[in-house]
Amino acid sequence: MSFNNYVSESDRPPKTLDKMKLQRFMLSLPSFDNQRLIFHSARQTLRKAEMARVAVREWLNQHDCELEEWKSKKASELGISISRLEQKLLAAAQHQAIASKHQAITSKGDNNSNLEEDSV
Repeated sequence: MSFNNYVSESDRPPKTLDKMKLQRFMLSLPSFDNQRLIFHSARQTLRKAEMARVAVREWLNQHDCELEEWKSKKASELGISISRLEQKLLAAAQHQAIASKHQAITSKGDNNSNLEEDSV
């Protein structure tokens, strides 16, 4: 244990006490700033995601007729029903999302291993 643990705050001179309080405060600032930045980042991300969702929904509503025409044309070219085409499109989108997620996890793991190699 250090000497400071055995000396009570009332035994310390006021300047030292103020200095210690300032040091504690300064040490807590980075933690607070990180928490604040994480909070604002998450809030901004949610706000941007909501704006994108609204924009995509609006675009889909405006171009609904064109999309239906494209689906019927594509389904007839492939010789399948529109519902079957929609199922295939949905399955492809899900597969792509899974592949993207897997790639992100893999690249994150690669970055972490690169950082570990660099630090050695």
